[in-house]
Amino acid sequence: MANALEEMIGITTTPPTEVKQVAHPLPTPATDGDANDKASVIAANMRRYFLNPWEMVKDQVIWTHDEVDLLNPIKQFPDEPWLEHVTYRWLDERLFAMYKSRRMKITWLMAFLHMWLGCFNEGAAIYFVSDKEEKSDELVRRAAFIYDHIPDDVMLKPKAKLSFCYLEWPGLNSFIMGVPQGADQLRQYGATAIYSDEFAFWEKARETYMACQPTIDGGGRATFTSSPKDGFFKDLCFDLIR
Repeated sequence: MANALEEMIGITTTPPTEVKQVAHPLPTPATDGDANDKASVIAANMRRYFLNPWEMVKDQVIWTHDEVDLLNPIKQFPDEPWLEHVTYRWLDERLFAMYKSRRMKITWLMAFLHMWLGCFNEGAAIYFVSDKEEKSDELVRRAAFIYDHIPDDVMLKPKAKLSFCYLEWPGLNSFIMGVPQGADQLRQYGATAIYSDEFAFWEKARETYMACQPTIDGGGRATFTSSPKDGFFKDLCFDLIR
């Protein structure tokens, strides 16, 4: 059955790992002045967003929730050059690991990028992993928050359904599932992408990493972020894993 997204924007989707082959710069944003009608604007936006997720940040359609700021908790994701650089490095690498610190927005960025994989690609199987299932659910809900706050008039949004540890786009047969750490949690699944947060503090970090290896070898993505700490994650960041 033909992909509804392909029929609307007139292009053929490619596996998520091939996004890195896209050349930059990409087409400039569509405006009301150079589009015949609202549908043309949406179609042009869909083309740009499909090719490059950072275009959505530049268009100021990505929003996050700041628990610290009670007066203004919902904020636009910042269009910062270093966050854009992280985005392009992530697009270019199947295995991606980086340190982070508080207020850097890295967790929100990774939730956004994996949400983008899910809602713009048919059949995407994405897994968010934390040391506890409740934390994995929180990551899934971040992705759902971002998706829900994308304005309806800038793109055609596939219908999404959210439940505990599960965000799905039924029409695309794509989903994000939250699971706890451990090799057994991932070994039973085939994955398009796996995102593991605060990886340096896990008891089963090495086992989880080894369970991700078939995903990487098969052309999928594995992303690891964490606050700094000595141990397995540090070795992973500095290519010391043997």
